[in-house]
Amino acid sequence: MKSADEALGLTRALESTAANTFRISREPPVFVRGEGSWLEDETGNRWLDLVCGSSTSNLGHNHPAHIEALQEAIATGILHTGTRLPSPFRAALYDELASILPEECDCIQLANSGAEANEAAIKAAQFYTGRKRLIAFAGGYHGRTLGALSVTDGARIRAPFSVSRDTVDFMPYARANDWAAGRSDCYLDQLANRLNELKRAGDLPAAVIIEPIQGVNGVWLASAPFLAAVRELTRQHGILMICDEIWSGFGRCGRWFSFEPTGLVPDLITVGKGFSAGLPLSAVAGSSAILKAWPPGMHTSTFQGNPLACNMAVATIRAIRGEGLLEHVASTVEPVLGQGLSLLAEHERIADIRIAGAQAAIDIVDETGQPDALAVHRLQRAALERNLLIYAGGQQGNSTMIVPPININEADLAWGLAELTELITKGEIFQ
Repeated sequence: MKSADEALGLTRALESTAANTFRISREPPVFVRGEGSWLEDETGNRWLDLVCGSSTSNLGHNHPAHIEALQEAIATGILHTGTRLPSPFRAALYDELASILPEECDCIQLANSGAEANEAAIKAAQFYTGRKRLIAFAGGYHGRTLGALSVTDGARIRAPFSVSRDTVDFMPYARANDWAAGRSDCYLDQLANRLNELKRAGDLPAAVIIEPIQGVNGVWLASAPFLAAVRELTRQHGILMICDEIWSGFGRCGRWFSFEPTGLVPDLITVGKGFSAGLPLSAVAGSSAILKAWPPGMHTSTFQGNPLACNMAVATIRAIRGEGLLEHVASTVEPVLGQGLSLLAEHERIADIRIAGAQAAIDIVDETGQPDALAVHRLQRAALERNLLIYAGGQQGNSTMIVPPININEADLAWGLAELTELITKGEIFQ
């Protein structure tokens, strides 16, 4: 294994700048070991991981179930056979995943990344309905490949690329506080009016794609009545509803999926990130009517259904269930986040704090009340120097985000929040 200095030197010299490795620091730590919620460099220094590989390492690092799953798959000597041949590990994953999905979602299409899962869902919807148009929502994040980017909101990341602009409508996303303020009716009217216009023009969408919790955009929860109304509109017009659960699925929100509290059942569900604990794997789940409508080979890729990744996903589902981690998120992680961040609620530079299960966002503003992304960047660097890893999100980059393992213990999380609170209240990040 390369030393830390060698790793940094080679990465600086050879890696594309799009990889984002040196955005926080020119000398980031190089981790060589992980255990639970902690990462360790070659000198033995440890950092508390409140980023989780962008909501990927939901069970932390070196989880025994994951190590055992990898060893079991490796012991076969078969690292991959492609999708033309069945695999016992892939079959086991179908069985486990089906056990936590709504019964209406009885068919699964595997993929490699969240973006690819969303693209597969879009393609499935277009093939099934025979339509091309899509509806997405303000603040939505669905990936950065061209198809997924076409339904991702954000001028900065969309502008340089040839995304689909003429066939995607972005509609207002009604957050929980929008409903309380009476704005949701207006948003629903806009959506209903647009769908009626498209119906008259003979150009109804194939699908609506939505995140019940917008994770990357800063932990914004959609209003439950809004989601229910969107679902009803899709039914009225024969439009498929895709729920993107890539960030908030598999325990992140204290449920298997973030749409569950609403009682709705989407037509298609996309999952990834925490699904397979760091190995590339994602999936689309939906009804057989949709996902068995297209012919073989219509959506495939070389590495989908890799046996190591599939067995890791099986281990993830079993560990979450066996260790009672959905309950742990609700009874421990979310309350500790609320208590630990309560001291910041009245801070003049904190515009809002949002918590949803095992994730939180702290919106930082400048002295005029405008989003302060630079302060968030400085906070990330200061936290790094205190052996604490935190995340930055929000469309304007001013949301400090905490994304711990869903099995983090109370003491570790409380320590990290205390360090973060002190860094903010000291005021050195505000210049």
